[in-house]
Amino acid sequence: MSHLQQIAARHRPDRWTDIIFIVGAVLLTALSIGSLTSKAAGTVSDRPWTLTVVEGSFEASP
Repeated sequence: MSHLQQIAARHRPDRWTDIIFIVGAVLLTALSIGSLTSKAAGTVSDRPWTLTVVEGSFEASP
């Protein structure tokens, strides 16, 4: 009977592992949603860019 008790003890849910996993998943979800919002993205400055091709290489200047 002790063998069955050892098997039951191994298959018990580990609550700390579950809590850490859930907290990590919520944190990653919050960070990914936060990075997509307009406030986190900020504003885009209007800078005209030009592209000049010189002998096969390129040079980009603001």
